[in-house]
Amino acid sequence: MKMGHLHIFIRYACGPTGIMWFFMKKDIVLLALGLVIAVLACSASAGAVVTPLPGQGNQTEILYGVHPNAKTNEAITAFIAEHGEIWWHEGVYNHTHKYVYVVPANACEEQLVYLNRITDKRSGEQSIERIWIIGCDEAMPLAAELRFPEIFAKYPALSNNAELRSYIENHSPNRYEEVTARPSRAQVYFINDTGVFTEYIVLLSGGQIVSTTYVSEENLTVGRVEATAQALSGQPPGASVENIVLKVYGGDRIVWEITVRAGQKTDVVQVPSDLAPGQSLRTTTPGFGAVFAVLGVGMGFVLCRRRG
Repeated sequence: MKMGHLHIFIRYACGPTGIMWFFMKKDIVLLALGLVIAVLACSASAGAVVTPLPGQGNQTEILYGVHPNAKTNEAITAFIAEHGEIWWHEGVYNHTHKYVYVVPANACEEQLVYLNRITDKRSGEQSIERIWIIGCDEAMPLAAELRFPEIFAKYPALSNNAELRSYIENHSPNRYEEVTARPSRAQVYFINDTGVFTEYIVLLSGGQIVSTTYVSEENLTVGRVEATAQALSGQPPGASVENIVLKVYGGDRIVWEITVRAGQKTDVVQVPSDLAPGQSLRTTTPGFGAVFAVLGVGMGFVLCRRRG
C-alpha cells in the first residue's frame, strides 16, 4: 500500500464513518453470538429432566422415584389407588430407619406410614419393614433409643429387647428411673404416669437383661389415686407427692413407693397392692423370641392399623 492510500485509509477509519461502521459490525457479531447461545440453551433445556420441588409435580411419581420399593409394594400402591392424589414426607425413626408418610391430598381421614430401612436405592434391596394405617392427626413415635438415649447408651442390651421397644414406642413412657443394687446389678423402670399408670421394669446383671416385667395399675386392687391418698393420710397440711414408682419384690409382692415431702422433711411411703382377681404379672426372660430386635434383618412388612 502506498503512503497516500494508507493516509486516506487512516482518515476514513478514524473518522465518524469508520467508527460507526466498526460499532455496527460489532453489534452484528454480538447479536449473532447471542442467537447461537440462545439456541444451544434451548436445546439443552429441551433434553433436561426437571425435578419438581417438594409439593410440586406428580407426587406419586416423585415418591416412586425416591423410594422405588414403594412402587412394587401392594399395600402402598393399593392405598394410593384408593385415595388418588397424595403428598408425602419423611420422618425420623432412628439412625438406620426412617418413616415415610403417604397422605391423601383431599379429605384426609387416614394416612399410610411405612418404616423404611436406609439403603442404597439403586441396590434393589428390600427396605420396607412395617406398614401402618393411622389417623391424619397422628404421628409415629421415635425409636426407643432416641427417646431415652442416655440409658440406652449405658446398657446397649436394652436395644435388643423387642418387648421393651414395643412398650416405649406404643405406651410413650415419659420418664425412667435407674436403681443400682450392686455395681454389676441394676433395675431400670420405664414409667408412663400421664394416664393409666404403667411400668416396664428391666433387671440387668453385668449389662445383660435377666428379666423384664410389665405392670399396670389396671391389673391391681389399689390404683395410683388410692395409693396417693393413703400415702398423704396423716401427713401435715401442705404435704405433696414428689415421686411415685411401682416396685415388685420377690416376683409377686407389689407396692406403690411414694415420695412425700412435708416442709423440709421427705418420707418414702410404701402402699402395698395385690393383683386384681384373674390378673398376673407379665414377666419374661430373654429367650429365642427376645434375642432379635424389632427391626431384625429379613423381617417382612406387616400392615397394621394403629389408633391412639
